[in-house]
Amino acid sequence: MSIYGVTKGTKFEEQIDKNGKGEEQGAGMYAGLAYLAKERGLDELSEVLLKIAADEMRHAGIYAVFNGHINQDIFEFLKKIAPVESNAFESLNQFASKMRGIGLEDAAKQIEAIAVDERRHGELLKNIVDKQSK
Repeated sequence: MSIYGVTKGTKFEEQIDKNGKGEEQGAGMYAGLAYLAKERGLDELSEVLLKIAADEMRHAGIYAVFNGHINQDIFEFLKKIAPVESNAFESLNQFASKMRGIGLEDAAKQIEAIAVDERRHGELLKNIVDKQSK
């Protein structure tokens, strides 16, 4: 039995949304702490925190499914989102240039690395969609 939409329209819908938002925020917080730990040479701690961040994001996804917030047509959604991911490369690099322009070189480098990840995400999603349509 699917859990998709089981809490939508129930007395639990609002609480499920709150729980999901909390999990999303927790994922970002733990991922940020993991980055700081890694930066400080605390590699083992960084790995633990990243695993917790992944768990929190998985929990957020489950809450989103409970309330039916996820598009059930997986491949149609991926087809639409792939170019968004790919196109983020250019805008993020422009943003990195602005950061560099005010002397934030290290921040600019991190944003450029994010831009590369976003382009890679777009390529991965496009390949998945292309493979599925064959």
